[in-house]
Amino acid sequence: LYEESPYSDTGQPLATTFVDYTMPGSTETDAIRVEHMETPSPFTEYGIKGVGESGAISPPATIANAINDALRSMGVELREAPMTPRRVLAAIQSARSGT
Repeated sequence: LYEESPYSDTGQPLATTFVDYTMPGSTETDAIRVEHMETPSPFTEYGIKGVGESGAISPPATIANAINDALRSMGVELREAPMTPRRVLAAIQSARSGT
């Protein structure tokens, strides 16, 4: 919801330090509970499986859909990521004013 790497029209990075690049800190996040689900493989000795990384494409789309679903009754639809609090508030204010 916060992280963005903006570039100028000429392709120059506009966020070159952490002052320009907003990362969520402890005040912007909830407590996280980590749970593990183990499903041993029935096909290998000791149930061992390989480890892979999950894709990073679906979370932003899922978050965007959740935000748009929550704001649909207000006539709000966000189409630009990241969906920062500033962009969400601006979209709500725009919908309320009819612009």
